[in-house]
Amino acid sequence: MDFTHFTLKQDGRFAGSSAVLHQAVIAAARLAAETGKPVTVMAHVRGGGTRKAVFNPDGTNDKIWNIDKGRPLTPTVGQVYVNRGGGRYLCRALVTDHGTQYFNAAGCSSSTTALFQNVKSGWTFTAKGVIQYVDGTIEWDHSSDGCFKEVEDE
Repeated sequence: MDFTHFTLKQDGRFAGSSAVLHQAVIAAARLAAETGKPVTVMAHVRGGGTRKAVFNPDGTNDKIWNIDKGRPLTPTVGQVYVNRGGGRYLCRALVTDHGTQYFNAAGCSSSTTALFQNVKSGWTFTAKGVIQYVDGTIEWDHSSDGCFKEVEDE
């Protein structure tokens, strides 16, 4: 998708604009955190139309795939990542890749498979098709082999 520019709105009012996706997303996330209110980023499509994503004060986002399809991510073992819903996940291990490609809603494909653990609950699972968005949040196509395990120090 080819975007011409990005407009930020909060409470239905203009809050800023940028021609660069990364700048718009960082500004929206920062403004939401500072004001305690969600910020909408409207992506203006070349040829007409818009797509939107919402950035919330708690650092979560809604429908970022409307404006950023993401990139395949090979996570670093031992690093904690935040998913779009705000959950924090520790990468425990990379899993051998067998070449299967997984796709997100925006069409990004990834063959990355990794073992993650939710640092709060201990839910541990194999995430398949791991991607990362421009705001640093991650997502995966689906998971398997989930179970609760004791949470160790990060």
